Amino acid sequence: MTRAILLPGMDGTGQLLKEFAAALAPEFDTLIVSYPKDVALDYPALIVFVRDLLPSGERFVLIAESFSGPVAIGLAATKPEGLIGVVMCASFASTPRPRLKHFVRLFQALPLQHLPVRLAMPVLMGRWSSPDWSRRVQGTLRAIAPIVLRHRLDDVGTVNMAALVTDIDCPLLYLKASNDRLVLADSWRVIHDASRNASCIEIEGPHFLLQAKPQECAVEIKRCFAS
Repeated sequence: MTRAILLPGMDGTGQLLKEFAAALAPEFDTLIVSYPKDVALDYPALIVFVRDLLPSGERFVLIAESFSGPVAIGLAATKPEGLIGVVMCASFASTPRPRLKHFVRLFQALPLQHLPVRLAMPVLMGRWSSPDWSRRVQGTLRAIAPIVLRHRLDDVGTVNMAALVTDIDCPLLYLKASNDRLVLADSWRVIHDASRNASCIEIEGPHFLLQAKPQECAVEIKRCFAS
């Protein structure tokens, strides 16, 4: 059986990926990675963190949600043994909004853990939002140290790993959310232009595509990588 290594979004907890992980069964044995909640690790450090969790002697797929795209790229570029594919969902190789870095300082002073999630949910989930998802997102944010959230936001505003995409030998599947209000279409074009073997599938849904459409995303991944 192929192992699926799930790399979480900005929250880093993996708590919002449980339904998607269940949808990958039984074809995939799934590991949901959880990043440290109280230690601010930059992208290179997160790559090392995840590398130590990779299975030995097994076939596996890296599935990266949003924030974790650069982590998957950095890992895949080293060609780890057993890696058969990379999936990037609503994600990016370089900062998804070039002007974002100019606004990061504005967010530094905000209490990110306690911002009303209802203000963010229209952007994250749009018409697929629900009171339950709002509560879950709020809960994950409150579990993370503020300095960690700010550090990750800063990293998203400055990251550029597009050059490493060329070094990825295995197939790369990009799942594009049709109603993504955070990651622009340019993010896929950057990957397409740098990759030798990338393909894109668009699925109707918001930026939180794995939460809104877990079954649909799982079907496409199984079609490409399930043995």
